[in-house]
Amino acid sequence: MVLKLIKKLALYTLICLGIVTFFLETQGRHIDAFYEKFTTPKVNAMIVGDSRGFQGITPYVINEKLSSASYSLPIYNYSFTIGQAPIGPLYRKSILKKLKQEENNGLFLIALTPLMLSSNNENINEAGEFSERKEPPHNMIFVDKRPNYEYFIKNINYFEFKAMFKKEYTVHKDGWMEINHISKDKRVLKAWKNTQMDRFKEMAKTSSPSNYRLKSLDTLVQTLKIFGEVYLLRLPIDADFLDLEHEYFPDFNTRIDDVAKKNGVKYFNFGTTDTTDYFAFEGHHLDVESAELFSKNVSDSIIKYSTANK
Repeated sequence: MVLKLIKKLALYTLICLGIVTFFLETQGRHIDAFYEKFTTPKVNAMIVGDSRGFQGITPYVINEKLSSASYSLPIYNYSFTIGQAPIGPLYRKSILKKLKQEENNGLFLIALTPLMLSSNNENINEAGEFSERKEPPHNMIFVDKRPNYEYFIKNINYFEFKAMFKKEYTVHKDGWMEINHISKDKRVLKAWKNTQMDRFKEMAKTSSPSNYRLKSLDTLVQTLKIFGEVYLLRLPIDADFLDLEHEYFPDFNTRIDDVAKKNGVKYFNFGTTDTTDYFAFEGHHLDVESAELFSKNVSDSIIKYSTANK
């Protein structure tokens, strides 16, 4: 009787595991924005950032444009969203987990936003209080397992199983998120933008630019320089969104430039670029064509800068 029960439980467990594995392997990149990042091998080159970098920097363009350079490519997009991507010791620790740490000719693009260098007013970072602590990737031990059952167990709340029918986005094996369905209706796009701007305003009410995060950026740059070249970036966004950010963090560019100069790295500020060259479909996230163009322009900027400083 007991043996039969054990056999039934074992069979039931195997069936459940098989179903979970099937969904993770076939639909993971459509039903969870982060799962795919924890199933790919460790890398020597990396893109770091929040959702702007996640959607706006395409590794395949950078890999192609810089293929003749001496970097240890391919580059991988290890960006998340603003809830997970504030610059600090937790993100740095996860970056180092995903990094092979075997080469010194890697390439690292750190795509920065004001909120990435901000802290929630309720948290004392110096005391180890971080709003992102319980979020992936910071709650993950394994960042390169396929299938990744640890992620499924710890972060099942991020899975949206209905999304496999809509396939609104695809997270590619290089870590880049492609938005599959962008409305062409200007009224819809305006509503999306208003929502994003309101969200920024709400976050700004409870956050402040953080010297702690800036020091953490300095530490991250110093660390990654051990493994290759580091570039700091600011992505293009709509002018009115840029005005909001400037009001919130007036000396953002100056502070980033200070970190860059201190560490002998380059800061490419595309935030002041004529945004008519790009389409931020809801004010601050680039569509696919603009992401490809931006990635090409970043690559060209790196080539030009590297050539001038040889």
